[in-house]
Amino acid sequence: MTVRRPARTERTREALLEAGRRLFCERPVDAVAIDDIVQAAEVSKGSFYNHFVDREALARAVADEIRDRIERRVDLTNEGVSDPAHRLVRGVCVYLRTGVDDPVRTGVWVRMHGGHMPVDAPLNRGLVEDLGLGLSSGRFQMPSLEAGLLFVAGTTHAALARVAHGTGPTLAESLARQMGGLILRGLGLAAEEADLIANQCAEAIVRPSLQDLAPTRAR
Repeated sequence: MTVRRPARTERTREALLEAGRRLFCERPVDAVAIDDIVQAAEVSKGSFYNHFVDREALARAVADEIRDRIERRVDLTNEGVSDPAHRLVRGVCVYLRTGVDDPVRTGVWVRMHGGHMPVDAPLNRGLVEDLGLGLSSGRFQMPSLEAGLLFVAGTTHAALARVAHGTGPTLAESLARQMGGLILRGLGLAAEEADLIANQCAEAIVRPSLQDLAPTRAR
């Protein structure tokens, strides 16, 4: 059963999360003091400890909230799409579009994660499934599932960091086309097909608002 927090308690917690997002976007977690957080949230230090045992607990909550938002967006855009090549690049495109639509959360994510997480990390669930499907079907070629994960996640993280310090959707769309094609070619697809898929996905996902996402036609 889900426990509903009183409205005032929920507002305080959200104020702390919002303050954490802004501060962790600006500087590393260990450079942010609890006094900084409560001042930015305009709450008392006692209120902070009613919700989080320490700064690291707030950082984890901020990271979890961002992860959940990204997972939901990737799931939405891949609904009804079965081809692992399309699914993979669509996921990359969601990340890059998120960099445009939500620069604060993106800044936190880039700062808190170095582009590598364990294979069994929650955020890797969909990517690991798509890579595994592509590998088992012969669609992808890679030395191992972990190698594929490192390649795709590392490339995407680097592109996302660039978007976070870029100039908006034009850069994001260009990178989605280039990096999407590069990733698929690296996974064994022919250059012509890789670039076609990347161009389709970038046009459908990175160019419009995420609220308008709709699956493109895929195998």
